Amino acid sequence: MAKPGQKTTTAPLRWSQASTLIKGLMADHNYNTALLVAAGIYFGLRIGDTLQLRWDQIRSDQFLVLEGKTKKERVVDVHGNFLKLAKRVGGLDRIPADHDGLVFIHQRKDGDRSRAISVTAANKRIRKAFATYGIEAQNPSSHTLRKTFGRRVYENNGRSEHSLVLLSHIFGHRDISVTRRYIGLTQETIASAYLSL
Repeated sequence: MAKPGQKTTTAPLRWSQASTLIKGLMADHNYNTALLVAAGIYFGLRIGDTLQLRWDQIRSDQFLVLEGKTKKERVVDVHGNFLKLAKRVGGLDRIPADHDGLVFIHQRKDGDRSRAISVTAANKRIRKAFATYGIEAQNPSSHTLRKTFGRRVYENNGRSEHSLVLLSHIFGHRDISVTRRYIGLTQETIASAYLSL
């Protein structure tokens, strides 16, 4: 357990683990949490930006987001699998197709539907989902999902320097060495050096 002020690290999930988690949440009618996990792994946004997403954004092929931390605009292309899930969840939650309200709100009936849940509440949902479905992860949080996105992009683009440059741009990192550490490649390289002796 981390001491106050001490940084904790997390690692990406395998894509199959993330998919299993989403399927389990959907089967158990935890639609909003399933969508939260899916947004994390398909968009790679910081959690603060994810929590500000609106229904009209995630039901389109592409949307623009003004990143809270960097104040930069970013165009996000919506993957077909995510789009199907968003439309399905919206239908199951009886959200009108033209609804433009926030996606990630309190699930209580008396909850304020005009305010997004907090980062703390989102991370609680994520940790609970991981525990419920037996997904092993070090310090599970929204960072786990963002790193899963990064790792997937890296692997689907041939594990190349180009994919690191691309991710560095997407994540807003100053250089690829930060991105390499962020998605766990630096630690993997160090571990393999020890094991290669």
